[in-house]
Amino acid sequence: MTETPEQNLYPKQRLESLCDALFAIAMTLMILDLKTPENIPPNLVEEELPGALIALLPAIEAYAVSFIILGIFWFRHQLQFKYLKAVNGIMFTINITFLLIIGFVPFSVGLKIRYPHYDLPTIIYLSNLLLVSIMLFWQWFYISKNDAVTDEGLTPELKKRLLVMSVIPIGIFAISLAVSFYNVRAAMYVIYFDPLFYLFYRAFYYTRKVKT
Repeated sequence: MTETPEQNLYPKQRLESLCDALFAIAMTLMILDLKTPENIPPNLVEEELPGALIALLPAIEAYAVSFIILGIFWFRHQLQFKYLKAVNGIMFTINITFLLIIGFVPFSVGLKIRYPHYDLPTIIYLSNLLLVSIMLFWQWFYISKNDAVTDEGLTPELKKRLLVMSVIPIGIFAISLAVSFYNVRAAMYVIYFDPLFYLFYRAFYYTRKVKT
């Protein structure tokens, strides 16, 4: 007996729970790499401690910005799932691939924390963030084009708004990756545009919504 498309659809809750769990694990593992370096001697005099802590700032920056960006990834994933009524085999494949790349984030962040001024760890780290953004774009593109899995409340305006939220981060991380081949410090400055874009775009959208 041939299955109908409706019979190939499954509830989204279990996949959503799996994504939430992996994000929680990834965000927890990142902080484990941010610890007091072993090379700070225990008998350090008090006057030398500020300098030793200042030396940790690049590692703290890598952790903090990565935590914020990962939180934005999680929220964008949840926002996309809000307009998903069910999942099919393609959505499972997209999300398993997405989670595979998310699971790699603690490793790439750990490299960046340990070697903040090196080129290769920065390239690996930014490539990881770029791939996550591409997967989120792929997921939204599939949701918005497939009526079988899309909730009826998804309007053309929402499709456009979430498409912009999916495309712009790809550009930001792609530019940052390109810049990292020439200047690691400048590349880190570029990725700050991702949370800034997210905040300003949402503020702009809700301000316009209130006025209308």
